Amino acid sequence: MAVLLFSGETSPELKGDKAMQKTKRESLWEQWGILTIMVFIFLFGIVLLLLSILYLKPESTGRLLLEGLAVALIIAAILGIGIESVFRRQLVTDAFKASIGYILPDELKGEMEWIYQTRILCTQHIQTCKLTPIDDEYCKLHVIMHRTFQNISLSRTSIDKPGVGIDEWFYRAGSSQILRFEYVQGEEKWEATKNNICKTDCGWEIKDAKKISLASKEEVTISIETEEIKRTNDANYWAFGYPTRSPQVIVEGYDGIRMNVRFGYRLPAELIGSNTYRLKGTLLPDQRVEIRWWSEKDSVRWKKETPKS
Repeated sequence: MAVLLFSGETSPELKGDKAMQKTKRESLWEQWGILTIMVFIFLFGIVLLLLSILYLKPESTGRLLLEGLAVALIIAAILGIGIESVFRRQLVTDAFKASIGYILPDELKGEMEWIYQTRILCTQHIQTCKLTPIDDEYCKLHVIMHRTFQNISLSRTSIDKPGVGIDEWFYRAGSSQILRFEYVQGEEKWEATKNNICKTDCGWEIKDAKKISLASKEEVTISIETEEIKRTNDANYWAFGYPTRSPQVIVEGYDGIRMNVRFGYRLPAELIGSNTYRLKGTLLPDQRVEIRWWSEKDSVRWKKETPKS
């Protein structure tokens, strides 16, 4: 099983996903709609103030009224820009806590509050899993993964221990490897060296990776490349430290091997191509992605066998 503890070039978003595009537009309005209105009011107030100074006589009633209105609009806009986001966040938080205090059973209250306090979201997850044969018993699993994270809170936050861990299976056919771990944040790039890739009792992990600090709405893309020696009939599991929206997994097998992807989620995966699986939903931390494969020849033979009592 592989675990991403943070908790490669960015792949483009899936085209034609109208529902996701609509959600994105709504999200942009929620983030910037009120602020846009406040800025417009501020600029309108400035225009009124300039007009009163340029075109109306000093001490005239019209000028006094127009200046008063302009100043009121400017002050209202400044107050709106300054405290709207804070008050809105606090209001939503208080309303949420009040609602879960009455609606949910005690066993779920803490879990729902934990979800609500999420500050970082993986907004895009593209994973490719490719199998190549070694012999009749073993194969090699090569994984490339690109994950884009966004700070969805209103204040700066950080990914303190970015990293990845994979298992070592001690097979005679070869060893597991972390081939690449890096992240790109704007103009900054950090890449793990051999000193950062360390052995555990039964696997490999990244240590001493540079902390990732994110401002509100800022993004970072983490790229991972790993390799494991697996059996011809086997599975590979991934769990993540942060919620992951609509993960997409592409599988590539070889002749005689069938592959399948399942998400640890209430809905099944959607097959959007001959070998591409996507989840229409959000995986919570530690909900797994399972990549399962098996030999078609072994499967046919097994299904023909008479079950033993």
